[in-house]
Amino acid sequence: MVDVATTSPELLTVRDLRKAFGAVVATNGVHIGVRAGEIHALIGPNGAGKSTLIAQICGEQRPDSGQILLDGRDVTHTPAFARARLGLGRSFQITELFAEYTAADNVLLSLLLKTGRAFQAWSNPRSDARLVEQAMVRLTQVGLAERANARVGDLAHGEKRQLELAVALAREPRVLLLDEPMAGMGPEESARMTDQLKAIKGQYGMLLVEHDMDAVFTLADRITVLVYGKTIFTGTPGQVREHPEVRAAYLGDGEC
Repeated sequence: MVDVATTSPELLTVRDLRKAFGAVVATNGVHIGVRAGEIHALIGPNGAGKSTLIAQICGEQRPDSGQILLDGRDVTHTPAFARARLGLGRSFQITELFAEYTAADNVLLSLLLKTGRAFQAWSNPRSDARLVEQAMVRLTQVGLAERANARVGDLAHGEKRQLELAVALAREPRVLLLDEPMAGMGPEESARMTDQLKAIKGQYGMLLVEHDMDAVFTLADRITVLVYGKTIFTGTPGQVREHPEVRAAYLGDGEC
């Protein structure tokens, strides 16, 4: 088996990223990279700086110092919308969907945004057979084909998380930032999402922020551990399990 963690080019590179809010240093010299085809998980206790790091990578917050490269291009000061156009996709910790529209409509809107045709949404994209077919491909990819015409407000929590993934995939990103995709899920829903991410693994570079350690150790090629804003270790799941500082800071004996 080819080890994507060592052989694939790096699509996302974060170098020495620092962000402070007054006396609180949220990210303190963070280094992390995501290679083509790999799932790189980011773990750490609450307050470790994970959300702040994701916000900086997406362009929602500007770092005080450091550098963010997307496919070799410096995007440190590039607006969030421009990073999306360059191939950076994201799912959110809190689901952000149009609740009054159907699952298919949400994916169609994402497709329109990708093509620059969002201003044509009034012309009823449902009549565009090619767009509808593309939307169904994405819904099928996440296991929601049978729920295409369901209103988002009527979907179960786990289905909404699946839909958000389909919306992100519709933009055809090169790198996916997955911010706690299992948040609020029960064991069966988490297992289903894990299987879906496993099914698309290798097609995208993915940075996975997640508290579900079963999912992390099942999916990740590499894991970076963030504590008090600092990356204390990066390695394979096996290396992370055995690292004494990681066990002491986050995992503990019960998680291994």
